Amino acid sequence: MQDHPNDINLKENERVALLKKALLDQEFRDSVGTITKEGKRNYIFPQKPFGRLYNLRSYFSYFYLLLFFTLPFIKVEGEPIFLFNILERKFIFFGQVFWPQDFFIFAIGLLTFLVFVILFTVAFGRLFCGWACPQTIFMELVFRKIEYWIEGDANQQRRLKAMPWNAEKIRKRVLKIAAFFIVSFVIANFFLGYVIGIDRVGLMIQEGALVHFGVFSALLIFTLVFFFVYYWFREQVCLIVCPYGRLQGVLLDRNSIVVAYDYVRGEPRGKLNDPLVNKGDCINCNACVRVCPTGIDIRNGTQLECVNCTACIDECDTIMESVGLPKGLIRYASEDEIEKNAKFKFTARMKGYTAVVIS
Repeated sequence: MQDHPNDINLKENERVALLKKALLDQEFRDSVGTITKEGKRNYIFPQKPFGRLYNLRSYFSYFYLLLFFTLPFIKVEGEPIFLFNILERKFIFFGQVFWPQDFFIFAIGLLTFLVFVILFTVAFGRLFCGWACPQTIFMELVFRKIEYWIEGDANQQRRLKAMPWNAEKIRKRVLKIAAFFIVSFVIANFFLGYVIGIDRVGLMIQEGALVHFGVFSALLIFTLVFFFVYYWFREQVCLIVCPYGRLQGVLLDRNSIVVAYDYVRGEPRGKLNDPLVNKGDCINCNACVRVCPTGIDIRNGTQLECVNCTACIDECDTIMESVGLPKGLIRYASEDEIEKNAKFKFTARMKGYTAVVIS
């Protein structure tokens, strides 16, 4: 029995897609972008992003920061709406007090939340990392903006790092350290407010460090940890410390929506005026690489380092628009959508996780 013409075309399209995918460089999987071949730290200087999705993320971050800095002051029947007092073993969620004997309720809620995270990751990849993770919001939309304001864009930051210690470099470094430390101190105070209550934090500040030496020591430790993370460790938190990124290897499948490069449309790459026949839409400008906060090339496919921040989407859309090509060469998409032009499916695995969450 002969194949239907549509089936033949589909198989041919899949064959072409697989061929183009095989052309992609896979050597990157043998190393980490933030570590050099000599094993030293490779500092990332991402270009300042801009675009529709970056603006949306900025608005979301403003809302998130507003919640973070106001929730400690909201009370229900005289108690904070959220409190995680490990020292006194007192936990408050939405005004409801939980004690150690209520831990089984907390455990059930935690397991339900974990299953929800698994379901969300199966369907939408690391969307949480790019849009709602505190590490990403504080790093990319608070500290990074301060860094751009003080040191300038990526090229200026590289020039500053390479220049000898002179008046300009000392002034900018001191200003950056002071700004980062002050913001870290503010965050640490509110973080402590979620642990012991913002009223007690205010009272202890009034009474002084000598009276509450232990609490002020904890506050200083929190401040130094935040400062270390955002001044030096930075994207390494997502790559080395956080286990969530490693869940991708077992949770993502061909139907998961992730930030993806459309290699079917983009390959083979070539410069804009390259006389290649059947050249893809990717003009190999590397704009998506320059703007990535973890230093990866999204055109290599889904990677551990990608936090779905969408900076590459905005940058690629800008380039495509400037050269008169359709947007969406890099976009939110699944592997099946790119390779087979298939629509999103609510798979059996997603249905199973949903059933567990609901039950």
